Amino acid sequence: MVKICPSCYAVCVDQKWCFDEKARQRIMKGNGWEKHLCPGCEKVARGKVDGVVYLRGDFLRAHREEAKNLIRSVAERKLRKNIAARIAHIEEKDDEIVIQTTDRALAERLGKEFERAFSGRLDIQWQHGADFARVYWTRDG
Repeated sequence: MVKICPSCYAVCVDQKWCFDEKARQRIMKGNGWEKHLCPGCEKVARGKVDGVVYLRGDFLRAHREEAKNLIRSVAERKLRKNIAARIAHIEEKDDEIVIQTTDRALAERLGKEFERAFSGRLDIQWQHGADFARVYWTRDG
């Protein structure tokens, strides 16, 4: 049975999820499909968080839009490789952005891309015995 995620419209054929708009439209014309949350949307719905990224510093005040664009870009690239890698929640404060992810590798990638693009200090902490990471990136000025 072919599945289509009602939240993000990903398609599952032969137990492989992907984003294929043409295939989705073709499949939806027939009756051989069912609605089912994809792994990423399921993790978000369950509140399953495998990484938290803390972006902090005065730099964010002056470069908030650049930071948000980088977050979107990194998340979209990662999603194409791993359908379960999602940003579950973003909280913005004056000089801080906190990002919860459904994938530890996405959290790490966000931190590394911020360090590469904007310099600053990066600290990645892995929780022993769990597939979980806390990522801290800081830049003042």
